[in-house]
Amino acid sequence: MPNNETEEESKESKAKKRIKTLSRIIISVIAFALLIKYGKVDVKEAVKYLFTVNPFYFGLAFTCYIITMFLSGKRFFSASSAVGFKKNYMQCLQLNFVGTLFNNFLPTTFGGDAIRGYYLKRGSNQSLSKAVSCLICERYVGMVILFWIASLAFILQDIGIISKTEWTMPRQMAYFSHGGTIFSFLIMPFLPQIGGLLLGKQNWFYRKFIEPGLVYWHNLGLIFRIFILSVFLQIFVILTHLFIAMSLNINIPLSYYLVFYPITTIAGFLIPSLNGLGVREGAYVYFLSKVSIDSHKGLAFGLGWLIILFLTSIIGGIIYLVGDFREHKHK
Repeated sequence: MPNNETEEESKESKAKKRIKTLSRIIISVIAFALLIKYGKVDVKEAVKYLFTVNPFYFGLAFTCYIITMFLSGKRFFSASSAVGFKKNYMQCLQLNFVGTLFNNFLPTTFGGDAIRGYYLKRGSNQSLSKAVSCLICERYVGMVILFWIASLAFILQDIGIISKTEWTMPRQMAYFSHGGTIFSFLIMPFLPQIGGLLLGKQNWFYRKFIEPGLVYWHNLGLIFRIFILSVFLQIFVILTHLFIAMSLNINIPLSYYLVFYPITTIAGFLIPSLNGLGVREGAYVYFLSKVSIDSHKGLAFGLGWLIILFLTSIIGGIIYLVGDFREHKHK
């Protein structure tokens, strides 16, 4: 009987994963359909414009994004080492490339984070909860930096350092950015204490999701390293966007990169889809239209970014076939 129950649970789990995958595909397709219909985007014009790309600047964009992979590999190494995992830097770097394959290339509900967590845990004597806490720490710090960047841009505009003639955004976007920033300062640093008071330290949620990652709250030096790596990572992603625009001869105010890139990334992360596919491109068209960029150029910009993600995924696929990240090295 126990075996039958286990098999049934496994079938239910697989069925749920298929449903989630299908739902994400449907959301991505709907997002693209809505973009074309209501965004008044001429797809043929967008593709035609994409072929005018300057290979030199596009190469610089791709190079900048590859640099972010090395930075995120170092961040992953620091975060995982702190909770007892023994993967070396090169293995963490390889896992990040493999993560891009599953995030950007395959329609799977596992996603890059799940794959990274699986191989991080594999062969180690550390708990799955610690692997999860490592991935959450990475994601959270990266998300915080995005909120801070956008919030800073709105503040600089409010005090007059950034001219309001460069770009205008709905005020709700500023409130959203400030809200995420305030949460990062007033709530997250005290989450263990809040969780302990509200749930109790013997609570399942506290023991599974907060306790394994307490090292991130107690080691300020570690968090500072992860924070600095995340800042440089985001700088190079912004440079990637800048060079994509230059490769397509799209003139975007420099200060606007501090707003439209973070909010677009957050939207793609929060709205369920195939790694933001459809949602992300629609966001680019919308935000670039706010600085008088034609919709077909906005879509071409989004497709340029998608191509860079795709190329990085190919590298991840090669590493997945020949990499040594599967071994748990204790050196």
